[in-house]
Amino acid sequence: MTNAVGSEDIGKLLILSLEESRWNASLERRLRRVRPAGVLLNVARLPDAEQTADLLARIARAVETTPFLCLEEEGGEIDPLQAILPRLPSPRLAAQNGESAVERLGSLIGAGLELLGFNASFAPRLDLGVSGSEVDSGGQTFSSDAREVTRCGEAFLNGLLRHRVVACAKHFPGLGPAPVEHSAGEIVIGKPMGGLWREDLLPYRHLLRRMLMVLLSHAAYKAYDYDPLQPAAVSERVMNGLLRTKLGYRGLCVADLARPQLASSSEEAGASAVRSVTAGCDLLIVREEGPTPEAIQEALRHAMESGKLAMDRATQAVGRVTEARRGLKAPPATVAKSALDRLAQSYARFGSEIAKEPTIRALSNSLRP
Repeated sequence: MTNAVGSEDIGKLLILSLEESRWNASLERRLRRVRPAGVLLNVARLPDAEQTADLLARIARAVETTPFLCLEEEGGEIDPLQAILPRLPSPRLAAQNGESAVERLGSLIGAGLELLGFNASFAPRLDLGVSGSEVDSGGQTFSSDAREVTRCGEAFLNGLLRHRVVACAKHFPGLGPAPVEHSAGEIVIGKPMGGLWREDLLPYRHLLRRMLMVLLSHAAYKAYDYDPLQPAAVSERVMNGLLRTKLGYRGLCVADLARPQLASSSEEAGASAVRSVTAGCDLLIVREEGPTPEAIQEALRHAMESGKLAMDRATQAVGRVTEARRGLKAPPATVAKSALDRLAQSYARFGSEIAKEPTIRALSNSLRP
């Protein structure tokens, strides 16, 4: 993108997080006013298949250019598809049955999302897990071993991409088994830079070139931002220094402004948005309520006009988002009942197989160097 960003382009830096999964006039007005790059259905359970497909089609028409139509779907405890399709096992359970099972999990999720009209998922989770920790409640990570997370992350990604569903790896640079502190509401990770590089960053070092989007962590990392401490999602050292320069990432950096560590008021959300984009972020997840998208837009607009947010940085971000949206698949608006029934059978069969004891192959995989 060579032209300077105008006020009408600022919405392209936003993904609107919706906690209401039904179409209404208020949502239509907001979409036409904000014109976001995409939406995230932030719901524990979706409505039925027809309502979901109709909602996504209406959203796409309101935004005009095909937007990111996102869901956070991992299986296990984060499984909003379970209102429509049989419940899926957790990533950890799939990993215990081998990489082929993880690829099937990714492929089934991709097939379900594609059928309904979604084109992006906030998965896979590339954090290193510790069973029972706040980071890994419900076995949502593949493993505590970085090499196993790398292999499973790639397998899951292969399954998603088979159905033209964009993956968004999370939470960079990792929310793994590291010393964690809580300071004034912040999560602070004290793992040394060398440990992060060898362990938490290993999956990203192998998979980044295939990831269109990466979700930044809401934790602060002493290894990169000791004084002052600040979350990775607003850190230039993490985004520009580590992710862009050292790891050579060219995709979209995403920050979730709905996190309390980043903002609790409209004023704080606006300031965090400006800091995040200035540091190298391209897409900001904002809630429909609370610190409103309009407030975020106004903060970004004012920062551009005052020079606090450099025009070339905003232009770069909008250009990346525009390029990424060119390959997105538009939603179908309807769902064939026969296709949904066949997919439901596949989900149920997979869940039944994973419920069994891990296979000999899975046990041998765990011993692989």
